[in-house]
Amino acid sequence: MANSLHTYVMSMFKIPARFCNDLRALVSQFWWGHEERKRGIYWVPWRKLTQPKAMGGMGFRDFALFNLALLGKQAWRLVTNPESLWAHILRTKYYPNGDFMTTGLGCNPSYAWQGIFKARSVLVGGLRRKIGDGLSTRVWTDAWIPHTQSGRVLSPCSPGRENMLVAELLMESGGGWKSDELAALFLPFEQSRIANIRASPNSSHDEWYWQLKKDGSYTVKSARACWGVV
Repeated sequence: MANSLHTYVMSMFKIPARFCNDLRALVSQFWWGHEERKRGIYWVPWRKLTQPKAMGGMGFRDFALFNLALLGKQAWRLVTNPESLWAHILRTKYYPNGDFMTTGLGCNPSYAWQGIFKARSVLVGGLRRKIGDGLSTRVWTDAWIPHTQSGRVLSPCSPGRENMLVAELLMESGGGWKSDELAALFLPFEQSRIANIRASPNSSHDEWYWQLKKDGSYTVKSARACWGVV
């Protein structure tokens, strides 16, 4: 029960750390306690219990991290479905001239918005742009380079090209990348990385996807599979 009753609230609000600690204490007391009003011996530390069963743990939830993950799903919906009604409301109030991934907290933020804003940090590590026509991805500020830690271009930005779109690097015929532009703007190692990206300028728009790092290698998954968005 302690593992499930809080789920709805945690998906909407950032729960105070003290409340998460109280939940953890209840679960621990139930697991280790053996007599009413008497504290049992905690034979295994909580961090061990919250590890996945495949790693020798019990798979218990770390309530603070679980809370952040649920709020991360709300943040993901803001990024991937910006035309929804609630995204329009939040954008109008908190970032009318920007976007969710770059905006600040704003003035007099609601408690719900504070939680979603804090969960934005969950997205930053793995959120990437899949290049289609390149019309909604910025070369120098968006994360669009696959199989790298940050996903962002490391080559120095040329003066006057701060807002350059990836579409400007693609051939209009859909035949690939402009090799002369790549050579002029990017360092050699980045030229090869970009040239290996299979863009689809004539068939699709840019999309978001989720890049996970596992065992030292990068694994690409759709964000729908990672976040369980329906």
